[in-house]
Amino acid sequence: MAKKKSTAQKVENKSVRANMNDLIGFCSCVAIIISVIITILSAIFKHVDITVGNVSLAGVFNLIQTIALSVAVCLSAYYFARRRVKWFRITVYVCIIIYIILAVALGIWAL
Repeated sequence: MAKKKSTAQKVENKSVRANMNDLIGFCSCVAIIISVIITILSAIFKHVDITVGNVSLAGVFNLIQTIALSVAVCLSAYYFARRRVKWFRITVYVCIIIYIILAVALGIWAL
């Protein structure tokens, strides 16, 4: 027979869930703000080609934008998939890993 959860465990689970939802919301808001600022700066610097060494400033901005949006999307996908069936969780986790690797690799390659 399964054990019943105590009230303290239920409250703790709710507070952890609430904290995770706050974290996801915060990351999403920061990612959107960074994305908007970088999009505006990229549009401005598109006409003015500023390079430091061999690296374009617009390329650096796009890399930061990609990483910020990746964090927001991956956190949301991870917490959505946590309580789903096993094959769906595995698929989402593999896709998150591939997405992060591709975002960073292609962002660095674009520099």
